[in-house]
Amino acid sequence: MRDASDAVDAYLTNRFGFGLERLLADASNGRQAACLAGSVAVACDPVGTFDYEDGGTSALYQGLLTIEGVVYRFRCSVFTDAGGARFLESVGELESVHWGVGLVVPRGAGARTG
Repeated sequence: MRDASDAVDAYLTNRFGFGLERLLADASNGRQAACLAGSVAVACDPVGTFDYEDGGTSALYQGLLTIEGVVYRFRCSVFTDAGGARFLESVGELESVHWGVGLVVPRGAGARTG
């Protein structure tokens, strides 16, 4: 899978009730929904802006999105209109950069009874 955005969007929507677009738009504004704690983390840094004549602004971001231990690198653009409304303009890249599998075995699970 070259770009994981469809799978990540479907997971977020099914598990938390909102998708990748809202998650990245909120993260670029320094916000994160409380329901994501322990499952999803986003580190988002601004890398540039472009101002339009009508008062709108496009801001470019890059960062890391961690979902259940899988780390994705992303780049996105957020547009803010002259009235202050914000929305995700584009996601240019979303690819996994780290993942692992963990197994928790309860105590006594290895004990045999005879």
